[in-house]
Amino acid sequence: MNSHPATNTGMVVSGGTVSVGGSVNAEQHIHPRTAPAAPDADRAAGRRADVAVLTVLREEMAAVVEVLSRASGHRVEQAYGGAAVHWATIAAEGGPLRVVAAQTLEPGTHSALLAYRDLRQRFAPPLVLLVGIAGAVRADLEIGDVVLADEVIWYDSRRETENGPQRRGRIQATAPVLRRRVNDFLVRHGTVVRPEPGRGFLIHRGPIGSGNAVVTDAGSDIRSWLVGVHEKVLAVETEAGGLAQGFYEEIAGAQPARGWMTIRGISDRADRHKGHRDHELAARHAALVLERLLPYLRLVVDEP
Repeated sequence: MNSHPATNTGMVVSGGTVSVGGSVNAEQHIHPRTAPAAPDADRAAGRRADVAVLTVLREEMAAVVEVLSRASGHRVEQAYGGAAVHWATIAAEGGPLRVVAAQTLEPGTHSALLAYRDLRQRFAPPLVLLVGIAGAVRADLEIGDVVLADEVIWYDSRRETENGPQRRGRIQATAPVLRRRVNDFLVRHGTVVRPEPGRGFLIHRGPIGSGNAVVTDAGSDIRSWLVGVHEKVLAVETEAGGLAQGFYEEIAGAQPARGWMTIRGISDRADRHKGHRDHELAARHAALVLERLLPYLRLVVDEP
């Protein structure tokens, strides 16, 4: 995500959860009925997820909730800390896929990192997907196109000198297991998505830039540096670096993480014309790609 309206009301998942039946929108308020439960107790009670989805903006969460509401058994719970947690079961190759979705508390890499860790601790999903919007860097991306990022270039680390900033970025790639599942998805579906007759958008795959600085200048040093690091960089956003770091630092346990990825709809061109006009369109397209990709994300646990 590369733009942060002041009305973002998302929260990081924490504490116990209370089940509330029915399909609701992302902003509905629900009151807790029981005391909090420990994360280990949740997992012991069979509350593990196969895939976790993180969003940041209201538009992003609403688009994901719309997708989950079309799936089997969609329900929403409230965490003890007040956050809304959405569940659904997706029909997938090899059996049903349990999906959990939540919002981060705030924009930025730090909140994304904390949300990633909290979802992993509570629901132990082997895959975590960040779904939302981004600003295009490459000229051939159109508003509404969707980026499947297979590498994230962190642009925040730098040394300030009298000659300007000396950046010390690093590149983190998504895990091979997810890259292979995306390969299969693109082979079968292609890169053109047509939500309805006469209207379509493209899926692009490649690296993106991530950091806490929001880019709104076509001549930004960040944009120039990113293109210098990787000529095919597609877009910029402000959370994927947090997920990448969380995955990188995680110590493998009984239910190890196996991969993360970000799916971003293009809402602007990361220049002075940046605004909120196309947030909903970009978020809907990202969620639509998520919906089509999810059936390919049920992972094999053991070798046959």
